[in-house]
Amino acid sequence: MITLNNISRSFIGDEVETVAIDDMSLTIKKGEFLSILGPSGCGKSTLLNVLGMLDHIDQGQFTFLKTNVGQSTESQRAQLRKQHIGFIFQSFNLIDELTVEQNIELPLYYHKVAKAERKRLVDEVLHRVDIAHRRNHLPAKLSGGQQQRVAIARAIVTQPDLILADEPTGNLDSKNSIQIMELLQQLNQEGSTIVMVTHAPEHVNYGTRVIELLDGNICKDNQISSQIELTTAEVSCA
Repeated sequence: MITLNNISRSFIGDEVETVAIDDMSLTIKKGEFLSILGPSGCGKSTLLNVLGMLDHIDQGQFTFLKTNVGQSTESQRAQLRKQHIGFIFQSFNLIDELTVEQNIELPLYYHKVAKAERKRLVDEVLHRVDIAHRRNHLPAKLSGGQQQRVAIARAIVTQPDLILADEPTGNLDSKNSIQIMELLQQLNQEGSTIVMVTHAPEHVNYGTRVIELLDGNICKDNQISSQIELTTAEVSCA
């Protein structure tokens, strides 16, 4: 699904260059659940933004679904995002003035989905994430765990090929974190490809693979033997 060949990304501020991604190569197969670990400033968020085509690379090659992203126009990248990628954010990013149902329905407007089909898809996903009983509530009336369920519903209502999750449990307590991770695991087991940035090593066992970043590159890359326990691979870089 995704191939990164020797990509790099730097930022310049106050005449100082910061290398966020340094000559990184990575392949992500369809159906994987990839967790990305690493200390602050190691390049996790930059990598996720590159994969989501919200940021560009300075060098190297990025291929997504056989499309050379680096040679695509901004309009073409926007179309790829809209058609194939769903985003789940740590801060939920729900629109306060819209109800749960309206927040979830919004991406379908951008896809120009007919009204009857929008209703069907929204109803389906509301029940899928167990939030149908809150469909007419505003986000402010929901708990953190409920808001994250709405954010997940919004991300998957268009049935994207790839789900990018940026610290999806970062603002949740342990009980809600487990529920969200179980939901992501279920989505993956049903065929969704998921790439998740996390600071929680205990959450990587919900996935199929874990990489750890350090100084803008991959220092560990381990398969998970099952979605219960890690293999003998370590999950922290020296």
